[in-house]
Amino acid sequence: MGGVHKALTTKRKKMPINVQSPTISSSHDIQPQRKRITRWGKGAFAGVIAGMLFMTVEMGLMKVFGGGNIWDPVRLSASITLGNRAVATSTPFTFDIFFIGMMMHFLLSILYAVILGMLIRKLKPAAAILAGAGFGLLMYFFHFYGLTAFYPWVVNSRNWIVVVAHLIFGMYAAWIYSHLHMRQLMHDAGLSPEAN
Repeated sequence: MGGVHKALTTKRKKMPINVQSPTISSSHDIQPQRKRITRWGKGAFAGVIAGMLFMTVEMGLMKVFGGGNIWDPVRLSASITLGNRAVATSTPFTFDIFFIGMMMHFLLSILYAVILGMLIRKLKPAAAILAGAGFGLLMYFFHFYGLTAFYPWVVNSRNWIVVVAHLIFGMYAAWIYSHLHMRQLMHDAGLSPEAN
């Protein structure tokens, strides 16, 4: 019996110990952070492109149909930080108004695109575009009705051109984000986007 016990003890000592690889556990810790970075990356790209289209459409429609100066959208964005002096007609259109206006416009465009992306990431492209149109309309009412207590001068900028620009922003940002998200899913699944 003593020999059997000794043999079993020796066998236990030779059995390898299964230690979980620290690399695997660390990859799980990195995964949520990677998803957040990817979400902001897609949102930034979609926000910048859609923001450029927003500004181009709004300024172009104002040029064609009137309803204000083509630089009014930039002034309005600058008024978020500079106050109502940025939209006063007596104030010349200076470089600081242009710079601050464009900076605020694109920062908000990126933020809204990230929020929109979180809402539409599980939708198909067609449904995502429709949701983007609704999101753009909500943006319009939030900016020009919900914030009037803080920025009362925005009331003077309510018109159909601004509504169209917000709708286009929402739809285009949704289309870009949805397209990038689908490409990411296909890449993660080992599929080639060019093959489809």
